[in-house]
Amino acid sequence: MRKSKVSPRQKEFLQEIDSTSSFLSLLDSIDGLSFFAKDNDFRLIFANPYFYRRLGLHSEKEILGKNDFELFPEPLARKFRKDDEWVLTRAKPMTGLVELFLTQQGVPAWYQTNKFPIINRLGETIGVMGTVQRYEKTGLDLTKDRKIQGVMEQIRRDCRNAPKMSLVAKENGLSHRQLNRKFREVTGLTPQQFLLRARVGKACEWLRESSRSLAEIGYDLGFCDQSAFSAQFRKRMQMTPRQYRLQYGKA
Repeated sequence: MRKSKVSPRQKEFLQEIDSTSSFLSLLDSIDGLSFFAKDNDFRLIFANPYFYRRLGLHSEKEILGKNDFELFPEPLARKFRKDDEWVLTRAKPMTGLVELFLTQQGVPAWYQTNKFPIINRLGETIGVMGTVQRYEKTGLDLTKDRKIQGVMEQIRRDCRNAPKMSLVAKENGLSHRQLNRKFREVTGLTPQQFLLRARVGKACEWLRESSRSLAEIGYDLGFCDQSAFSAQFRKRMQMTPRQYRLQYGKA
């Protein structure tokens, strides 16, 4: 992850700013971008409209002072807290994370998350801020590297019968090692990890829309048996396939 450097002119300019309100207003105006900031006790101190509206709230006041465990399902809150602790403890950014989360309707969607430490004038880390953006909805490209973008789309499109990554790398003029490195730089995941998430996303669709058995779904998605399918699904979605179907299935 690249660490941003502030030039002397940038530093001088920032010191001359009387208020951060203009920057916050800018973040408020970006459609589809969730922005948040938390103190070192992981309580929200800023949240833009897109962030709190996704939670069904109507104003920033309803969210201030609350932590993730008061706003999200516990499995998601634990994941968010773990990442926040990493950023806060190391005072380093965590960028380009690609994760599969459930929307309020139970539909899995891909999100890109960036988190940064908040540093005070004494050089102390006093909180975490970040952005979350759903790129399927906004058409956001996760990378300017068209080869990696193409590989990501290929994996998502052909997740049932995904080709070997060594062949994908060769088709794109890369070695298997180069593909893994570039892919991880963009997504925070290896191609194989991304493939597993894509298969879980497809499984969610079938669990919601069809009456196919869990064993059949797991087999068609390339899992060796129902047990392996259930284990991977629970790891990604924080619930079993059966629980997901009971909660979100049309039946």
